[in-house]
Formats: sequence, structure tokens, C-alpha cells
Amino acid sequence: MQERQHCELMVSGGHVLTMEAAAPTFDDGAVAIAGGRIVAVGARGDIEARFTADETIDAGGCAVLPGLVDAYAHAGHGMIRGLFHPEAGWPAYPLYWHHAEPEWWRAEADLAALERLMAGVTTGLSVIGATPARADDTVFSDMNAQAYLAAGLSLIIGIGPPDPVFPHLPQPMVGSFPQDGAWVSRGFTEADALRVSRDVIRRWHGAGDGRIGVALAPPYLFGRHVAHRRQPHRLPDASDAPSMLAHARLMREVADDHGVIIQTHVFGGSVAFAQRHFGAAEVARLLSGPVVAAHANGLAPEEIDVLGAHGCGIATVAFTHENLWYGMAPIPALVRAGCKVAITTDGAAPYASLDPWRELSRAAWNQWIAADTQSVMPPETLLRMVTIDAARALALDHRIGSLAPGKDADLIVMDLGAPHLGAVHDLPSSLAIYATASDVRDVIAKGSLLLRRRRPLRVDAPSILAAARDHGRRAVARVDLRPYARGATPWCGGAEWPKP
Repeated sequence: MQERQHCELMVSGGHVLTMEAAAPTFDDGAVAIAGGRIVAVGARGDIEARFTADETIDAGGCAVLPGLVDAYAHAGHGMIRGLFHPEAGWPAYPLYWHHAEPEWWRAEADLAALERLMAGVTTGLSVIGATPARADDTVFSDMNAQAYLAAGLSLIIGIGPPDPVFPHLPQPMVGSFPQDGAWVSRGFTEADALRVSRDVIRRWHGAGDGRIGVALAPPYLFGRHVAHRRQPHRLPDASDAPSMLAHARLMREVADDHGVIIQTHVFGGSVAFAQRHFGAAEVARLLSGPVVAAHANGLAPEEIDVLGAHGCGIATVAFTHENLWYGMAPIPALVRAGCKVAITTDGAAPYASLDPWRELSRAAWNQWIAADTQSVMPPETLLRMVTIDAARALALDHRIGSLAPGKDADLIVMDLGAPHLGAVHDLPSSLAIYATASDVRDVIAKGSLLLRRRRPLRVDAPSILAAARDHGRRAVARVDLRPYARGATPWCGGAEWPKP
């Protein structure tokens, strides 16, 4: 009889969904883990016959999946939930840039990492602040990286200089910092923001045994060509094309120099403008390395074809107001064209969360409405779009996104015993349409057990919540919230938002 091999951890029993095409599921499966990596996946009897484990997690009555990958979200937003007005928006600009000390950013990052952990997200991308990233100092990225390392999760930091035509910030650009009991303002330029972005890449890309990565995150690689309803701005025209092209070329150069992906935003008209004014050869060069485009609402067929021809990653957002403004992201067409499509949270904006489970059924319903049929977005595809397809969008599918030997041991155990999951006649459908973050029982990342029976093992949840609420209250007290008020009669029962 062959001697059994040693592994450190085994997840045994339950329905294993690998997200691998060759062997997608094992109804009674097991995963063996050693050295932070998966060493074997298969039928439980086979794995238990081949391996002996230091610790075994019984997954009977559960589903075992790869850790979720949230390919697009924002740092900072978790601390301003509820501060939203349909016309005024939310107070991200004054708070992020002038009233949030570094400790506030660490408290928010701890909160975000905890929320992601509890939802089964083992890898997430976070743009550091609103658009653009707060790239006037490395400290904001530092706070986020340190928080995710403490939680044991993987983070991709999105950081980059502002868009030259649609900067989102008043000119000249200014950020404030607490110093000796007072707030001191410091001006900065696009060149300063690029220098800080390079510093963040050098400091953090590949740090923490590969758990921290960096994406160069210019807000609009091809410019913004749709009107923002709450933030009036002019649309670029042909006279802007030379400076926009120079900016885009620089972003590609920096990304190539440092070996990082580009994360940006794309809406209808952006790719068409670039094709017309930059030229198809320049667009091909700019998309020659990994690019993940957030939203992708309102794209024309020819724009979809260009993105698909270059295998671009697409980080769609199911709940977003952009669906109302520009039309749905055309997910089926993007997939057919060759794009790597992820369903993301865009969290934790004031009306969102960092729970990808909430977004799967929303994404399905959006596409059913847009296509006038429920024959698109099958449940298996929905699950892929928060695991292996999301990993592909971030150019990380060689390491994460599926359960396969050699990959990082990032996996989650989903408890199937909750009433809202019903009788579980069809497991992919039950998970994609009905599962919530509360069904995540156990989380393992790089072979380390981080969540066991809903209890975080590395971080103290009550302390994180207390710190977030304390820093949140103190920062908000420094902001004028009157533009975001709901008026004097919010309980009147009217169907319209009360006027201030």
C-alpha cells in the first residue's frame, strides 16, 4: 500500500465547485493544502486515501468554492455609507481630501477587509479613495496595505494620477493633512501624483508574499465622453486629443516599466474617441498589456469589438447609477467578443456593500431586462464572474480563481443549511441567486484559516467596528452635511425625495 502524503490542511466532504473546465465539480469532494497552495482536488475517498492532514475541516452539507475575487471597489467609501443624496451625491471629495487623517484611512481599510472576509472575498481591488485616487502621498495606500496584511487577505491597490480633462478635483489640486493639531493644505500636480504612484508600486507591488499588488489607475485612459449628472464638466473634443494621448502613452509606459495592470473607467464613446483621434494602432498599443475597465456601460458594438479583440478585463457593476444614466453594461456581447468579464461591487459606496453575493442576482436581472430574455447569464457563469473570470480580468488566474493543484489555497466553505437556500435542487442556481455573505462559514487564504464558523481568527471584529465608528463620527463632524440632508419631512411618505 502506498504511503500517504502529508498536507497541513484538508477540506473534506461537501460539494466542491472547482471552476475548472476539465473537472468542474465533485459532489463529495476534498481539497488538500500544503505550503499555502492546493496540492490536490478530487473525490473525497481518493484525497483521503492519498493524504494525511494536520487539520481537517469537515465540509459535509456545505459547498466548497474558490475565494471570491472582487475586481473593483473603492477605499474610503465604507466610512460614508448612508451619506447620499440623489442630486448632491456624497461628501467624498471634501472628506477624503481635507478631513480624513491617516488613522481614518486605516480604520476604513480594517473595516473593508473585515467585510470582505465575512463575504468570502480573498482578493479585492481597491482604488484609494474616489476618482482619482488620493495619490498626493503614499500614506493612504500604506494604511490599506497594512490592514489587508493584518487580515490575511490579498489586495490590489489602485492608484494613479488624475485625468487631464476630467480631473474630479478643483484646480489647483490640494490635499490636507493633520499637523500639530491643525490641518495643513499641500498643493500637488499631476507629476507629483505620478511620482507617488510609482513610489506605491515600488513599495507594495508583490509585498506580503505576493498578497499585495498594485494597479496603475488613471481614471479615464481614453477620457470621459458621457456627462456626469451630479458633477458638471465639459466633454473632450478633438483639441484635447494630443494631451489625452500623451497621458495615455505615459500610463502605458509606467505600467510596462513596473509590470502592473492598468485599471481605468470606460463608458460609451471613450473607445470610439480614441479610435478616431488616436488611431487604431495607438489604441492597440495602449491595450497591449493587461487592462481592466470598470463599468463599461453604454458601449457601442464597435467599441465592444475593440475591447474584445485585446482581451480586456471588464469590471461590471450591477447596482450602479450608471445603468440609469448610460445603459446597462452589455455583458453577453462583451463575453462573446472575448473580454474577461467580472461582476464587482464598486463598494463600499453609500448605497453599496463589499458583498459580491448581492451583485450576482442583480447582474442577472439587469441583463435579463436588457436582453428581454432570461436565457442569458446562467448561474455557472455568474459564479465564474466572481471567481475565475474575475481573476482572469486582473491577470491573476495563474494563481487564484479556481481550485487546482499549484494554485494559492484561497477557498471558502458555504453553509447550505439556511432556509433561504431552500431544498438546493440546483446548487449553482441556489448559490448565484439566493446565497448571501451570511452563508460563508469558513475562509482560507494562502492556506491560512482566517474565518472559522463565522468567527474571524486574525482580527478582532468588535475593535474594528468601534474604531471605524469613532473615526467616522469625528471626520464627518468636520464636514458640512447640509447639501446631503433629506429635508424637513423625510417621514411624510411621499414617493419623491424630500427637498431640503
